[in-house]
Amino acid sequence: MDVDELLQHHGVDTHRLEPAPLFPSWKEMRDHLALMTGCAICGDTCLSAWVVGTTDDPRWVVLCRGHTPGVLSELAAPTVLGRTGAVHG
Repeated sequence: MDVDELLQHHGVDTHRLEPAPLFPSWKEMRDHLALMTGCAICGDTCLSAWVVGTTDDPRWVVLCRGHTPGVLSELAAPTVLGRTGAVHG
């Protein structure tokens, strides 16, 4: 399951997520992850940060330990199908 599918499955309104750069650097990903905001699905402490959305409206998504594994299985490289993600420590 990719990040977009996970958000849709849980009914997350991506327009309520914080705007993000379309192609963030690894430093931007680390910096956003370091904010330790709550998981977009359940509010738990985040483990990974992602950018989702269209080229006109990219948004930050952070996921907890419980919601990260499903999207990690989709990763073959730092960017897959235009989706970017970084995992904490």
